[in-house]
Amino acid sequence: MAGDPSHAAANGPAVLTAALADAGCRLASRRVSVPSFGGDVRAASIEVSRRVADRAQAVVVRGHRPVVLAGSCDVAPGVLAGIRDARCGVVWIDAHADFNTPRSSATGFWPGMTLAVIVGDCGEEVWSALDWQPVVPELVALFGVRSLSPAEEARRLERSAMQVVRWQDGVAEDDVQTTVDRLAESVERVYVHLDLDALDPAVGLGVVDPPVPGGLSARQLAELLNHVRDRLTVVGVTIATYTPSNDDGSTLPIAVAAVGRLIDGTP
Repeated sequence: MAGDPSHAAANGPAVLTAALADAGCRLASRRVSVPSFGGDVRAASIEVSRRVADRAQAVVVRGHRPVVLAGSCDVAPGVLAGIRDARCGVVWIDAHADFNTPRSSATGFWPGMTLAVIVGDCGEEVWSALDWQPVVPELVALFGVRSLSPAEEARRLERSAMQVVRWQDGVAEDDVQTTVDRLAESVERVYVHLDLDALDPAVGLGVVDPPVPGGLSARQLAELLNHVRDRLTVVGVTIATYTPSNDDGSTLPIAVAAVGRLIDGTP
């Protein structure tokens, strides 16, 4: 998590990789090493993103789509830099907006600023290190958000030009298919970032943070991903925050199915 190999979420990618292979999805895998940087979380995170960008770009050059299995969301800029598509939109599925900046954050939690970095509200040093650029906010759609902190993050999200479908008590507050269709009017290709904490705790205990009630069911997630796949070309995927030690057995199959839908076209 945020460049911390000792965190429980650091075990998630290996478990996910094995489960994908067992399901018949045998993707060539490469492990990206995590530097310590003497405990400097931000520096370690940026270096991990740089290494991920190199790996992802090599995959893209060969005509394939990178699938990144990550302990934390802060790897996303690296994936986008590796895809290197200036007209690539973003579908961000998460219980949290990850939309704080150093100025708005009450804790300074770096992964909690990832989406703000992606749209260029902060993190200039990230894009400088990656030799790439932020995504125009209008080309980002956020689904599943229901936990915002502090109040300034909620105000920032309200002012943003991103499309936002909040989730409340297990129900989308706006029409999911319409939002995907609207995004498809502006872009043809998207990077899909799935933080598994978007799921309702009934099926989503296997995540880093305390699960947030009222999230997506397995069926709702499948329908959302099907809409995305049917209307847009998925050029890269991240599955983030899977934490095996917290999983009661329900989260892993959903993560595996999500990769299948986005990469193999599994119904």
